[in-house]
Amino acid sequence: MNPYPGACDICVGYWRTYADDARAVTIGESDEFMAQVRRCRFCGTYWEVGAFSHPKVLTREEALRELPDLDELESALGVDFPDPPSGG
Repeated sequence: MNPYPGACDICVGYWRTYADDARAVTIGESDEFMAQVRRCRFCGTYWEVGAFSHPKVLTREEALRELPDLDELESALGVDFPDPPSGG
């Protein structure tokens, strides 16, 4: 059973194996939320990775709340992310 609904087996597997090729791309850091926002390059899911909490799946709206300049940060990376799954 997937403990992270809305995320693919590849990015969920990263939290078990820490394999570099499955690691979600870091988009930016939110000082307010004390967390990084990452995005899976395979399924497009957004992740919040905090220093004091377990990783969690974010909706695009939640990611935008944490990083208001999300679109610019993603464009600067030059990664062609797939659309995130609905609900994730």
